[in-house]
Amino acid sequence: MVPHKHRSINVAEDQEKGIVNTFTTPSSLFSVKSLLRLVGQVVVIGVPVIVLVLFVLYPLAAIILQSVFPQLYADVPSFTPSLDALHQVFAFAENYGAFINSLWLSATTAVLASLIGTVLAILARRTNVPLRRTMDTLVWIVFFMPSFLVGEAWSLIMLRGGIPDQYLHFPNALVNGFFSPAGVIFILSLKSFPFVYLSVSAALHGLGSEFEDAARSVGARNWRAWLSINTPLLLPAILAGGLIAFAESLSDFGTAATIAQSSNITLVTYQIYTSINTAPVNFALTAAFSLLLFVAIALAMLAQSAILRTRSFQVISGRSRPAHTVELGLWKWPAVIFCGLIFFLALVLPLGMCLVLSFLQAFGQGLTPANWTLANYQSVLAQGSDDLGALTRSLWLSLGTATITTLVGLPIAFIIRRTTIPGRKLLGMFTLITIAVPGIVLACGYIFAWNAPWLLSIGIGGAVGIQFYGTIWLLFAAYIGGSLPYATRLSIGGLDQVGQSLLETAQVQGASLFQLLLRIVGPLLRTSLTSIWLLVFTGTMFELSASELLYPPGEPTMPVQIVSLFNDFKLGPGMALAMLNIGIVTIALIVLRFLPWLVSQLLQRRAKRKTIDVSTSQTVEQELRVTAGRL
Repeated sequence: MVPHKHRSINVAEDQEKGIVNTFTTPSSLFSVKSLLRLVGQVVVIGVPVIVLVLFVLYPLAAIILQSVFPQLYADVPSFTPSLDALHQVFAFAENYGAFINSLWLSATTAVLASLIGTVLAILARRTNVPLRRTMDTLVWIVFFMPSFLVGEAWSLIMLRGGIPDQYLHFPNALVNGFFSPAGVIFILSLKSFPFVYLSVSAALHGLGSEFEDAARSVGARNWRAWLSINTPLLLPAILAGGLIAFAESLSDFGTAATIAQSSNITLVTYQIYTSINTAPVNFALTAAFSLLLFVAIALAMLAQSAILRTRSFQVISGRSRPAHTVELGLWKWPAVIFCGLIFFLALVLPLGMCLVLSFLQAFGQGLTPANWTLANYQSVLAQGSDDLGALTRSLWLSLGTATITTLVGLPIAFIIRRTTIPGRKLLGMFTLITIAVPGIVLACGYIFAWNAPWLLSIGIGGAVGIQFYGTIWLLFAAYIGGSLPYATRLSIGGLDQVGQSLLETAQVQGASLFQLLLRIVGPLLRTSLTSIWLLVFTGTMFELSASELLYPPGEPTMPVQIVSLFNDFKLGPGMALAMLNIGIVTIALIVLRFLPWLVSQLLQRRAKRKTIDVSTSQTVEQELRVTAGRL
C-alpha cells in the first residue's frame, strides 16, 4: 500500500468547496449554530496557543532580555544594554569552572551513555540473549527513577561508615574515586543511557538484514558487518540519543545537588540555584548562566545536524528483509553478565538501598533486628504531617499538569501538522527548540517574567492585585510550560500516523475542528496520549529543579520535602516518602497499561456473547421452519 500524503486543512479552500464551515459567511453571521462553531474553533486554536505563549515563550524571552538588559526588571526599568553579567561568568574561577565542569562531564557522559545504550539495544533487539524481552520494562523503570534519588542512594552506598561499608570495608581508593568527577559521570551515565536505548531500539525496527547479507556474501563475519555497516547506519539514532543524554546531563539538578556537592564539584545548574537563593540575589548572573546553558545545548543540536547532513542514512525500502537474530554462542553469558551488571547498578542497588533505609530507625546502627521499624512510614502518612501534605500537593499538581498538557499539546500538534494557519511552521520550530530548555532555566524565566514591575499596571501582583508570583499556581504553570513542548512533539509523532482520508471524510460530513479532535483524532491516538500523560505525570512527580526555585513558603512539593529531609539527616522518613512516590508512579503505570487490555478483553467477550446469541437464535429459527415445513 502507498501511504497517503498528509494534506493540511486549508480553511479558505474548504469554505469554497463547502466542505468545512470554519468561519461563518455573511448570510449565516447571526446563526446560532455558526456562532457556536466559530467560538468552539477559536477556543480549540486560541487557548492552546495562548498557553504556549504565556507559559513557555514569555518566560524564555524574559530570561534572554534579563541577560542583555540587567536593569529591565528593576523597580525603575532601564533599557540600557550591558554584558556585565556575562563578564561575571568568565571573570571568577568558581563561575566559569562550574560551566566548564558541566560541559566536559556532560560530554563524557553522553559518550558513555551512547555506548551502554547502543549495546543494550542491539542485544535486546537482534540477539538471543536470555530475558531480552524484559529489558524494555527495566529501561523504563530506570528512566522513571529521579536523578536526585539515585545520586543520594549511591552517596549513601559509598559513604565511609555506611551500611555497605560496615560489612564490605571499601578501600580508600574506591571511596575517593567515587566522590570525584568519575562518580558524577557514573551516576549521570546510569540515568542517561535509557535515552540512547530507546532511540536505537526504534531505529533497529527499520534496519533490515539486506546489508548484513551483502557483507556476508563477500566473506565478512557478523561482528565485522555490524561494526562496518550496521553501526554507521544507526549513527543518526545514536547521535539523537547522545544529544538528549548530553542535554539532560548538562541541565540535571538532582546529581548536581547530591553526589556533585558531596564531591566538591560545582556544576552550572547548582550555580544557578545558588545565585537565586543566596543574598544578595544576582538575577543578572542567573540569566547569564541560563543563557549560556541554552546556547550550549543549541550548539550541540547544530553540530548533530551538521554531522548528519554529510551522508545519507536511508535504510527502509521496498527490498528490506526481516532482520536476523544473531546467535551469540559462547558470547551469550558475557552478554548476560553485562546486561545484569548495568541494571544492577542502575536500578537494583540504588532502589534496594532506598527500600532498606526506609525501614531503618538509624542509618549508623546497621541491619540489626532492633533497627527495623515502620515508624518512618507512619510519620510520613500521619494526618496533618508536612510529608503527607507534600505528597498530596505533588499528586494533584502532577495529575493536573499531565491532564492539561496532554489536552493542550494535541491541538497545537494538529495546528502544526494539519492546518494552513499562518505561523504554524514557526510554532513547530519553537516547540522543537524549547525541548532543549532545561527545567531550571525555564524556572528562572518564570521568576523574571511573573515578578516584573509592569505587571502591577494590569492588576497582577502588589497589595491589591491578583497574586500569582509566590503562589502554588506559579509552580503549576511552570510544570505545564516545561512539559508542553514534549507533549506537543510526541503528539505530532502520533498524529502523523492518522490517515488524511479519515479527516476529509469527517469534514465532508460537516465536522468542526473540535469534533475532529474529540471524535476522530483523540480516540485513534488514545494509546499515544496515554503514554504522553504517563510520561508527564511521572516527570512532574519527580521534578526538583523548578520546584526548588518556585515552591511557595510552607508548601513544598514531594521532591523538595525529600531533599529537605535528607539535608536534616532524616534519611528514614526521606526514603519512606521517596518509596511512596515510586509506589504511586508504579501503580499509575500498571493501571494505565492494564486497563486498556482489560477493556479490550471485556469487549471481546461481549462480542463473542452476541455472536453466540445470534447463532443460537438463527439455529432455533431454522429448526422451527423445518418443523413447520414437515407439518
